[in-house]
Amino acid sequence: MGNAFRQHPGPAIYAPKQTPVMDDLLEVGLLVAFGMIGFSFLLIIPGIRSFERGWAIIRVFVTLFIGASILVSNFGYDWYTDTICTRTQYKPYVNLPNASQEIQAQVGLHIGLRGINVTLREMDCGVEGTPYERPFLREVINYNEQFFWADPWRQGRFGFGRYAGRFAQTFRADEFRGTPYPILWVAEYFTFDGEGLRWGRKFRQAGWYTHIFMWLAFALYLVSILLFVNTIHHGALLMLYMGLVLCLAVFTYGNVILNGVNNSIKMKIPFQDGVIDPQFGWSWWLTLATGVFSVIASVFILILNATRPDLTAVFFHHTYVIDEEFVPSAIEESAEDGGPLLRTRSNRKTKTLRRTRINRGTTRKNPDPFSIALKDVSQAA
Repeated sequence: MGNAFRQHPGPAIYAPKQTPVMDDLLEVGLLVAFGMIGFSFLLIIPGIRSFERGWAIIRVFVTLFIGASILVSNFGYDWYTDTICTRTQYKPYVNLPNASQEIQAQVGLHIGLRGINVTLREMDCGVEGTPYERPFLREVINYNEQFFWADPWRQGRFGFGRYAGRFAQTFRADEFRGTPYPILWVAEYFTFDGEGLRWGRKFRQAGWYTHIFMWLAFALYLVSILLFVNTIHHGALLMLYMGLVLCLAVFTYGNVILNGVNNSIKMKIPFQDGVIDPQFGWSWWLTLATGVFSVIASVFILILNATRPDLTAVFFHHTYVIDEEFVPSAIEESAEDGGPLLRTRSNRKTKTLRRTRINRGTTRKNPDPFSIALKDVSQAA
């Protein structure tokens, strides 16, 4: 049956169907991973007691938001970005058919920590005052090209040879492949490495230092989660350090980009109807917002834990203990509806109470033998 209706029997060969990449698969994968964790937590919410359900939701989703923000910003391509709509040449070589015809398209530059992403999408920009007529009816002009300078992070020699950097070699390969002219025009600005034109070197250095701080912040984030389980005070300290590292990451990136010693000219890429003038993108602002939020939240937790440890114990589901300096008798009570165990030791001669925490939040739901002995002695008296 495989040879039916065929003059020359052979395997069926279909032409490749090229489709534009609309989203970064790595970013989508990270968001899906954290979304799956959040959805799994929603399934177990009915099993949590009503008194603790609201606090648990806040704890879990704030934790997931901080972790997702760190990883998505680390691998995102919107640290420094700009997009314009302009007329431009489409085909890269003048000897190609209809190479002189121009198109109207949206050209975007998105710079990340590990490389750049250049987008080209045909659309009516309204620059001529008349309806736009597509010159290439059989082509879908919607490109999304990535150029990396990471892995390895070395700059390489000047040029496009064997010892050049990864970015320069990728650029030369795209020239031979026939990548559209606007994409090559934008990427070429990152291959210059002389005089005051060292934009590729500058962004590579900024990405190198910033991605180190991002990984350090993620490590502190994981350790703070573990410490919050047992010790509120130390968990808040690690959260404070994490927020400071995130703020240091955005400060380092901005300082290298705007005040780098290797470059004195701000990068601007001109086109016929506009200029690509990159500004800080959502990845930079998200990292800054996450760092500021972490600092403010951790300072608030530290202050509240020092002044009102009973409130932080309830929020983090820890046991809060109230002791007295003199302990001749003991009265133990357990809060209703599974609340935290309160141990109050009172003295008939003094009413001054001293609030302490067992290991700063370690849960102890069984009375200790010393308290039981004191209780028996007081009842016998």
